[in-house]
Amino acid sequence: MKSPLLIAIFGISVAGITFGLVSPVTVILLETNHTPSWITGLVTTMLYISIVLSSSMTGKLIERYNIKRVLSWGLLIVSVCSLGLMFWRNYFILFPLRFLQGIGVTFLFIATEVLINTISDETNRGRNIGLYVMFLSTGIAAGTMLIWTVRIYEWLPFVIGAITILIVYVFVEFLLVDLEPVRDLEKKHENFPFRMMPVVAVFSSAVYGVFESSITIVIPLFGLRSSFTEDEVSLFLASYVIGGIILLYLIGRASDKASKFKLLLVVSAVLSVLFLLPAFFSDTAILTVIFFVIGGFVPALYTIGLTYTVERVEKAYVAQANGHFAMAYGLGTLAGPVAGSMLVELNRQYAFWIASALLCFLFWAYFSFIKKEKSRA
Repeated sequence: MKSPLLIAIFGISVAGITFGLVSPVTVILLETNHTPSWITGLVTTMLYISIVLSSSMTGKLIERYNIKRVLSWGLLIVSVCSLGLMFWRNYFILFPLRFLQGIGVTFLFIATEVLINTISDETNRGRNIGLYVMFLSTGIAAGTMLIWTVRIYEWLPFVIGAITILIVYVFVEFLLVDLEPVRDLEKKHENFPFRMMPVVAVFSSAVYGVFESSITIVIPLFGLRSSFTEDEVSLFLASYVIGGIILLYLIGRASDKASKFKLLLVVSAVLSVLFLLPAFFSDTAILTVIFFVIGGFVPALYTIGLTYTVERVEKAYVAQANGHFAMAYGLGTLAGPVAGSMLVELNRQYAFWIASALLCFLFWAYFSFIKKEKSRA
């Protein structure tokens, strides 16, 4: 259990329980207490805003200190904020805690990703990043299964979330060695500008952010407004999550043996077709399969984009590049919920799926053209 990879996978899967429990319970409590919808939306947005603002800083902190220290800071911040959110009725506590929670989540995610990238190489990095996202999704799914605890005491989910994170903190403190990302002593004080990031990776991260934050909102709206039952909608959501657990690992394995750039083009091309299908099928079983496959391919935009970034930038700048990559994801998450809900309002059956397919097609077309230009150069 002293293997850094095992600690990272264990940690992110257990931490995922808190992410899958605390945020949904906070929204549920706000909604059931007739909180204005704009406040509920702002509570969710605060988390994404802090991710955007703290991502680049996190990479520099990892370079200045080390992976373990930043990871520990993130765990402590998330634990304290999870416990503090039991005072959700007080907006002067709620909003600052959500912002701080986003900083802790950023520390935790980026430090874990840099850890995995540091101990991996070109032969297994895609598989290891795939495992990271797969176990994170598994933890989040497990967390959602504990939402019922709010019916016992409304503060109980927040206590469970805080204790869960503290368990990970203990494992990190006692078992994880003080790893540092590879860095050149002559360059350790230099900044890695955002403009030096691989453009295809930045866009893949942002597009993933759009889908990751919008699909879990759109599926319930699409399903209920299309006369599906609540059980069928739950089945669609579960299928989407399970697809990200099963198919993503296989795609990650494939990325270790293929060109990451070409694989991103394949994934975007496949998604441009997959996203059209829910608009033209109404059978529950068929839609369940479609959402399963979509759930496997959407997070591949993130995992493959991240491994491509690590391969393209100098090793001395991996931590900063990881921070920029996460910032692009955060920007996407800011746009996702608003765009998704507006498109469903425009047309419940077609608008979101056609717009998503078009976005993936434009991604494929643009970078296919750029690739040809580079090949001729």
